[in-house]
Amino acid sequence: MLTKLDFFQSLTREKGFHVGFHQHACYELVYYLNGGGQTCFEGQNFRFGPNMFSVIESLVSHDEWHDTASDVIFIGFQIPSHLYLPSGFFQEESVGAGYPVRSLMLRMKEEFVHKKPLYEEKLDLLTGELIIELCRIESYVQTAPSRNDKLHYVRNYMNEHFQQKLEQSELAQLAGYSYDRFRHLFKEINGCSPQRYILNKRLEHARFLLRQSGRSISDIALDSGFSTDAQFCQLFRREHGQSPGKYRISAQSLLPR
Repeated sequence: MLTKLDFFQSLTREKGFHVGFHQHACYELVYYLNGGGQTCFEGQNFRFGPNMFSVIESLVSHDEWHDTASDVIFIGFQIPSHLYLPSGFFQEESVGAGYPVRSLMLRMKEEFVHKKPLYEEKLDLLTGELIIELCRIESYVQTAPSRNDKLHYVRNYMNEHFQQKLEQSELAQLAGYSYDRFRHLFKEINGCSPQRYILNKRLEHARFLLRQSGRSISDIALDSGFSTDAQFCQLFRREHGQSPGKYRISAQSLLPR
């Protein structure tokens, strides 16, 4: 199985440390060896503690708050095109006397620190082992598309190009289905229509920019894929019950000074 480790880091986050909302062009796995705090992605907050981890898809905004000092290992990686790992948060269960994912992360740390001959190749191999362990988690088996499911290619395309104009008929053609069949299958697998999925991605990106930048509402609207700032403000108010400007004020007031 061809896998690639993009980055590796092991460090201690101090009590009160905050990692602001950010995103990556690859998958990220964040493993909490100890400590405690909260992470947020895809509109959900998760409380983390020892032997918990999150898997985050590419271009998904996420943050992290630490209530106590925490030892954390996080990696960025690429997976084969026939596989799909949905974003998720997990409490790892012990198997025998150990924790498989934790053990692999610590082995990767050892390789990264000592840098023996061919350590980069070994890290890629360990990343492959890690992905296999993730795919064997029962909840992943239930939610991940099958090997022959072509829709995850389209979903990845939508994740990469949601800021552009996307026609559902073209997405259906890309998936190899009729328009009606595509809409039905997409909603069955993802829990929402293609149109709603794109809107959610655009709003998520807009919320990230409102929290983390000083850009104008018009710039954020266009950068997030909305045709006009009026359309953006109307949809944002409908979905969140307040204007983008009010959301920015309330969200930025919660950021550490």
